[in-house]
Amino acid sequence: MKYAFRKLLKHRDYSLLNILGLGLSVGCVILIFLLLKHHFSFDQHHQHGDRMLRIVTDVKTESIMQLSGVPNPMGKVLREDCPLVEKLAMRSGQSDVLVSVTNAGGGKDKFLEEENFAWVEPEYFEILDFEVLQGTTQMLNEPNTVVLTERMARKFFGGTDVLGKTFRVNNQSDLRVVAVLKNIPVNTDYPQQILGSWATLKTIPDEARHLDNWAGVRNECYCFALLGKGNSLQDMEQFLVGTTAKYPHPESKDLLSYHAVPMLGLHFDEGYGFGVNPKFLWALGLIGLFLLITACVNFINMATAQALTRAREVGVRKSLGSSQGQLFWQFMAETGLIVSLSLLFGLVLAKLALPYLNAWMEENLAFDASAWLALALFLPATGVLLTFLSGFYPGWMQARFQPSITLKAGSTGQRIGGFSLRKVLVTTQFAISQILIISAAVVTFQMQFARDVDWGFRPGTVLTLNVPENEQMNSLKQELSQITGVKSVSLCYQPPAATSNNQTGIQYENRPEPEPWIVNNKSADANYLETFGLKLVAGRNLLPSDTVREYLVNETFVKKLNLGSPEEILNKRVKVGQIEAPVVGVVRDYHNWAISQPISAIAVFSFPDAYSTCAVQLNPGNPAPVLAQIKQVWERHFPDHFYEQQFMDDQLSRFMDAEITALRMVRTFAGIAIFIGCLGLYGLAAFMIERKRKEIGVRKTLGASIPGLLWLFGKEYAKMIVIAFAIAAPMAWWGMSLWLEDYAYRIHLGAGVFFVSLLTTALVALVTVGFQSARAALANPVGALRAD
Repeated sequence: MKYAFRKLLKHRDYSLLNILGLGLSVGCVILIFLLLKHHFSFDQHHQHGDRMLRIVTDVKTESIMQLSGVPNPMGKVLREDCPLVEKLAMRSGQSDVLVSVTNAGGGKDKFLEEENFAWVEPEYFEILDFEVLQGTTQMLNEPNTVVLTERMARKFFGGTDVLGKTFRVNNQSDLRVVAVLKNIPVNTDYPQQILGSWATLKTIPDEARHLDNWAGVRNECYCFALLGKGNSLQDMEQFLVGTTAKYPHPESKDLLSYHAVPMLGLHFDEGYGFGVNPKFLWALGLIGLFLLITACVNFINMATAQALTRAREVGVRKSLGSSQGQLFWQFMAETGLIVSLSLLFGLVLAKLALPYLNAWMEENLAFDASAWLALALFLPATGVLLTFLSGFYPGWMQARFQPSITLKAGSTGQRIGGFSLRKVLVTTQFAISQILIISAAVVTFQMQFARDVDWGFRPGTVLTLNVPENEQMNSLKQELSQITGVKSVSLCYQPPAATSNNQTGIQYENRPEPEPWIVNNKSADANYLETFGLKLVAGRNLLPSDTVREYLVNETFVKKLNLGSPEEILNKRVKVGQIEAPVVGVVRDYHNWAISQPISAIAVFSFPDAYSTCAVQLNPGNPAPVLAQIKQVWERHFPDHFYEQQFMDDQLSRFMDAEITALRMVRTFAGIAIFIGCLGLYGLAAFMIERKRKEIGVRKTLGASIPGLLWLFGKEYAKMIVIAFAIAAPMAWWGMSLWLEDYAYRIHLGAGVFFVSLLTTALVALVTVGFQSARAALANPVGALRAD
């Protein structure tokens, strides 16, 4: 080890380049490892995870639509009828819940909880594992009770001694705290920290009327089941077939069907679950492997190049009695030392970079006890693997040098299959870089396509506000319309493109059966088209109404009915859900989801009871004074509620969160892979040019030109870049074609994307190798010819 340290200090440039390259790759791999560990550990802490199920719903239309929720009565029915389950619980998650807490001064502290609230049955705590610190969760069988986590207790009341204290939810229900839970782990898909009693729903009129309704399914209304020992998933599936037949949808007995799915698999399920794309995680793992391979390639190239300078050392050692095995393990020890320093450097880099990764991915990764325990196993295994991958071939090659040749200053040119191993490795490095560059380019172009796509409506200066109480909405609309700077105001359920959408069946005119597809129904007033800039292609707009009297439909609606033109549907009667009315207009198609999904059939109608959003279109100019007036008007109408505003542009950008994250990650790792490659090329080029100094001097003396000398070095790299492109292009095309399949509207993989990769790789190689090549070519040949 002393000798190894001495060698590393003597060859500082070689050591630093290797430590920096390996350390960067190790740092990235640690971050990727933490991310993968985090996602693959979701909800694994539940004791009975192998027996935990969720009941889900299929909607049978022209295709199968998978829903994560169930009708509200499902829990009651299965609890009474199903002998296969040991425990059963319903849970209804709620978003944007207003919590009002009376403070010490007698005033109200208001908190808007976006994703923290759910109504649950007491058995929820017997199926999932929670640690109860105070009180008992069994009291949730009473109405107007709630369980909080420590974090929420401190947030609302300033401490955890909160049993018996009350707060108000949505200005409707006063809830009494009956238990306090230990904070919920971050690696769960059920992170709600305010858990109100399901029994409370019976006291809320708008909720109570849906408790026995089999017609509606909310995606956030979950049914959990703990399967009894000895019963199988197939048994439960068979039982649910009977449940589907016994409790059909009121409109169509074949519309809905129910299934049981293992709860632990739902984290990666894009249909019934939470949609964490496993392809993205495996792609990150592959990128981490690419980075390690790139760093190992650097090490092997530089180690084999440096080995030629140590040939005499090997010859002397062998002459003095060293065996081939002793020399091999000496070189492996040197490699192990570099790898150990790289692991330490990489760990420091990962610790510094983790906050940025959390911000990019919206995660809560941390170097906690479980992470350190996993790293205690992962890092030594990675170190051993890197040591053998990086050090085996150079150590084996150097240990085989023959002293009779090396002591005569001979050279051992190691070749495999007629090609230099060094060229094969550099070509591999170029190929990996080009795959990452092509991937980053495709994600960038797809995102640009999404940003520039015509959504079919005007998102720019439209502001959306929540309408918490329908009684005040008309006066709110009237006052907002009178503000200078406000162009138009509309009351609606949701904007044209939204993450929350209602869907139902449809029956056209005199056709005897409902259509085999569903419609996205949007309730909105007569100002909806003007406010959002929607265009009519036939007929007229809705007339002002306080009930459903007529419909607007979109072009896709007409196409799905197989009608020849939009005019054909005008004044025809359609039944959307349970309400029949004539169609008076056809709206040009617009995107009602993210552009990854096709445009749905849409029906727009007036139904004030469903309005929950006020959309305000602003005139161009400085919006600040107008926004201040809008806030004042809103707070005057709803003083007990929490004011929240959002521009449509911001809402649309949320549809691209996954793509933005993917782009950041791919760009970052592609840049790091290129940088690591540059380190290796720089070190390798410097070494090779040093070996050819005398040859360069001779060539210049004999009249070689500067361009000719540059081409002498560049032609080999040009060949490797072209070969690497031939390998990388089809692999990248295949991988990115699979990625683009998830998008209904996507870019075409043209030649331009691949040309960008080839050009970028060529420029990187030119800058990295060209600088040193030019310096060698411009040097005075006298010094080179005078060298020994």
